[in-house]
Amino acid sequence: MKKVIVQLVFDMFHLESQMISDAYNGEKFGRGVYYRMVYGAGKEDQKQEIILVFEEKLIINTVGKAMGLQTNKLESKLIHATRYTAQQFVGRILEYFPTTEDYKLKEENLLSYEEFRKIFENEKLQASLLFNTGAGYFSYCVIAPHLLENGVGTPIGVDNALTEVEEYLMKREEQESINQKPKILVVDDSLTIREGMRQLLGEDYEIAVAESGVAAIRTITLNQPDLVLLDYEMPVCDGRQTLEMLRSEKAFEDIPVIFLTGRRDPESMIKVMPLKPAGYLIKSSKPAEIKKEIDAFFEKKNAKK
Repeated sequence: MKKVIVQLVFDMFHLESQMISDAYNGEKFGRGVYYRMVYGAGKEDQKQEIILVFEEKLIINTVGKAMGLQTNKLESKLIHATRYTAQQFVGRILEYFPTTEDYKLKEENLLSYEEFRKIFENEKLQASLLFNTGAGYFSYCVIAPHLLENGVGTPIGVDNALTEVEEYLMKREEQESINQKPKILVVDDSLTIREGMRQLLGEDYEIAVAESGVAAIRTITLNQPDLVLLDYEMPVCDGRQTLEMLRSEKAFEDIPVIFLTGRRDPESMIKVMPLKPAGYLIKSSKPAEIKKEIDAFFEKKNAKK
C-alpha cells in the first residue's frame, strides 16, 4: 500500500512523498482536516472505512493551487474540491487490490479532531500510515471491516453537502478560537500518569500525550508544543536520551522541558543539567502543587514577552 500511495501522490500532485511512520497514532499536526469515507460492494459486511487526515497547508498547496485560489485559509469550495480529490485518490488505491476494486463510496463525513480521536481510541486499525509530502503532512488510515462504527458524524449527501460543509467550517473556526490555549505534551510510559495529567491540566491547556521518547519526537515534529512534561524513567529511550535527541535538532533545541520524576537524588539532576531542562516535578507531589508549578511556568514565560 505504501508504494501505491507514494506513486499516486506523485501522479496526481507531482510531489515526492515519504512515509515517515507505519504506526501513526492520531497525533494532531497543526490545523487538520479529518475526512471519513465508508466504501462497500454488494453484501452489507463487505465494507472498508478509510480516514484521510490532511494538514491544512497541504490542501492549500495542492488542491487550492490547482483551482487557482489565492488564499491561505480553507473555504467552502476548497473543501468540496478536496472531498472530490480525496474520493478519486482512494478510489484509485482500492482499484489496486482485487478484494476492493469494485467498492463504491457509501458514506462520507467531515470529522472534528475529537471525533477522529474517539475512533482511534475505540477501534482497531488495519493500517495507519503517515506521510510527508514536503508541502504538508497527511495520513491514510484503514479500519478493519468488522469493526466499523455506526453513527460517526452526519453523513454528507447530495441534498445536504453545501450545508454540512458550511457548518463544518463554522464549527472548526469556533473550535480553533476556543483552543487558543498553551500546548503541553505529556510523555510517560504510564497510562495512569498520562491520563491523570490530561485531567489535571486539560481545562487550561491543550494536552497531547506520548507513551515513549520515540512517539514524543514524532508528536513534536507534527505539532510543536509550548512545554514538554517528560518522564525521566522510561524503558528503551529514557527521559535524558529523549531530551538529548530534542537538543540535537535545531528546530527543537529551545522547546522547554520539565522532567517528571519519582527520583530525588541530585546525581540524576546533575546528569541532565547540560541539556538545560526548564525544571523538575516530583510525581508524588499533590496534583494542586503540580498544577501550580505549571501555571507559574507559563506566567513567567508570558511575562518575558
